[in-house]
Amino acid sequence: MRAGATAGGRADGAAVRAGAERVMDPVARRGAVFVVGVLAALIGGYFIGTASVPSSSSSPPPSHAHAGPEYSLALESSDFSLGVSRDLRFRIAGAFGDPVTEFAVKHDKRMHVVVVRSDLTGYQHLHPTLGPDGVWSVPLTLTAPGTWRVFADFTAADGVDATAAAFLLVGGAFSPAPLPPAGSVADISGVSVTLDGRVRPGGTEPLTFTVSASGPLDRYLGAYGHLVLVRAGDLAFVHVHPEDALRGGSVRFWVTLPGPGTYRAFFDFSIAGVVRTAEFTL
Repeated sequence: MRAGATAGGRADGAAVRAGAERVMDPVARRGAVFVVGVLAALIGGYFIGTASVPSSSSSPPPSHAHAGPEYSLALESSDFSLGVSRDLRFRIAGAFGDPVTEFAVKHDKRMHVVVVRSDLTGYQHLHPTLGPDGVWSVPLTLTAPGTWRVFADFTAADGVDATAAAFLLVGGAFSPAPLPPAGSVADISGVSVTLDGRVRPGGTEPLTFTVSASGPLDRYLGAYGHLVLVRAGDLAFVHVHPEDALRGGSVRFWVTLPGPGTYRAFFDFSIAGVVRTAEFTL
């Protein structure tokens, strides 16, 4: 459900006042005129650039790609035993390490957790519960040795979408699985899913999933599907929500990638209350 993968900056201005009784020397006066001219050019450029941005109403729905360097995921423990279920427990911390305990409900949940191994196998989409002590917890079983990535995907109380991530470790000999080749059809327990569309870095492109099954698609977590993309190598993360209505029975997402690379796409959908995941290499 909700990129991979963001940062922002602020600029502060300062004004210096000179007393009316002081006389500015010619060199200082020329320096002041130069500074004022630069500031005027910057401010004018800002408003020109802002005015040239098209309105969102003329653009396709944006990817629900998250980031949020102002948040971090603090695990109580990162070590898991192979095949043994135990609670994954963590806190979300703010920019200065302060605990975050207020979250907005988005797609029926206040927190979405995605877990995947570093070779992009073993995908899980979970929904933890928040305890009175500010700790999120959810049962988790990791079925293969190696390094795993856990993504906590949420909407802060101020409405800002964010993702925080950390690594989990399962002891044992790590044998990475090769990434499957790109394809347009996936079969999950007799249900066929067809992918149509291509994505490219720097653009927002549609991906459409058509599910061939005996029954109609259910709404799952408030939508007809959820799409997670994870990039091979650095594990950049994108979580996308679809258009609200089906298009001829198909689910359409608008995807913006954080950059070039090979991605593994995980499409979650529900039929008759059973949630399945179709996987594709892009």
